[in-house]
Amino acid sequence: MGAEDHNSFEAAQKVWVGNLPAEATSEDLDAHFRQLGAPLLCVLLRKGVGVVAYGSAEEADTSISAFNGSEIGGMAIKTDSWAAKQGKGKEGKGGKAAGNGKDGKGKGCGFGKGAGWGWGPMGMGMGWGGWGMDPWMMGKAAMWMKGGGKDKGGGWGEDQSHTFSSNQRVTTYAITVDASSAIPAQGMPTDAPALAYEKGVDVFGSGAHILGELVGDIATEVLITHDADWETYPEVGAAVKAASGEENCFAIAMCPSAGVWGIGVANGWKGREASCKVALALAICRANAPAAKSLGNRYPEFTALLRQQGVKGGKAAGGGGGGASYGGMSGDTPPVHMISVPADSVIVAGGLGLPAEGPAVMHPGKHMKEYFSNAHSILSELVEDVAAEVVFEDDPDAKALPEVAAAWAEAGGEENCLCIAKCTSLGCWGIGLAPGWKGRESAAKMALAIAIAQNMGKLEELSANPNYPEFGYMLSKNGIGDGQPKKKRKV
Repeated sequence: MGAEDHNSFEAAQKVWVGNLPAEATSEDLDAHFRQLGAPLLCVLLRKGVGVVAYGSAEEADTSISAFNGSEIGGMAIKTDSWAAKQGKGKEGKGGKAAGNGKDGKGKGCGFGKGAGWGWGPMGMGMGWGGWGMDPWMMGKAAMWMKGGGKDKGGGWGEDQSHTFSSNQRVTTYAITVDASSAIPAQGMPTDAPALAYEKGVDVFGSGAHILGELVGDIATEVLITHDADWETYPEVGAAVKAASGEENCFAIAMCPSAGVWGIGVANGWKGREASCKVALALAICRANAPAAKSLGNRYPEFTALLRQQGVKGGKAAGGGGGGASYGGMSGDTPPVHMISVPADSVIVAGGLGLPAEGPAVMHPGKHMKEYFSNAHSILSELVEDVAAEVVFEDDPDAKALPEVAAAWAEAGGEENCLCIAKCTSLGCWGIGLAPGWKGRESAAKMALAIAIAQNMGKLEELSANPNYPEFGYMLSKNGIGDGQPKKKRKV
């Protein structure tokens, strides 16, 4: 087959291949891509660039993921979807008849059907249509409508609409799994954002680039598991169903180094891959304030998503009512008390070398969730491997630790369910209190972080860390340590 034969395939069936060695041949391309699957066409288009075609879009998507970064002749090749590299118009065979400015996928002010031009790999085609206006879009976001040449060239193509408004809202769900799930067993928190993929929403097209800027090498830093049939993580599928009201295929993206995960929801492999990458990027920015700031204004569509989720300027938006201001924060904070248990408590007498005194933190609810969004990150600054070194023991009815419940009440705390987090390697423990397990776990992480920081003499340092302003403010309001920025010296 010759180079022109790839035009007989749909764009979704084709894989763009770049960065090929100058001496590479079509036969080299064919031999490399036949290591996985059965491509129907492998041909060089020009020096360094080729195309591989498959029988289905799913095979093409799998190939893109599998071969990107692989080597041919000592060169790390690049793979991408044919549509992404060839543009959003249709291949250069000319436009259709002039349109009236209205199209089901591209309502608004813009070129009508067939308007514009398209660059294809084999040439350029042109076709002009008239201007059109749909009254529905007056005063709303203007869009380019159907246009371009035929079969994927440069320009805006059929069924492609691009909004100039950044208000493309994404359907998101807050997912929580039980502590017995395989997710926490891998060092992940029990909660994660889930994003439902929608075709035409800009942020999903930028997901790989955004995530790459946050983690570096996605291939080594991120583990993506497609679980369309709920075979690996059925508990996640059930949680997504409970949140969305229907059964969905999903994929999970985990970043062990960041200690967070995200879920992409879509029927197709490509949609799940794109949405789980954006979900993971969102989780990273929620947990790490500087991460969001590092992206600057390069991805306005992602910035809009962060704002939709209440993340502004790299940190969760929030705040209380009146009271003294602290870096833009004011009002009440979660209560923190130092409590003491008797010598016969299982904490002290358990043979683990733990002290009789430790901090206890209560999670009051969603209105103060920003104080706990960085709990895992703060604890990770003090404990090298949280999953291996920290043990959580949930005691919602205080049957195992009644002395802790009594000590909390004696300190003035409200009755609540509790959980203890212990780090025997550092000889510390902390208590988290909340009605739900998710809140107790986060609060216990925060309490343990306070205990370890005090023990290591790092409480002032962490309190002044600009990445965790809520942490410093909470300690300051509760009279623990200093909790003030470094410019305000310790009292």
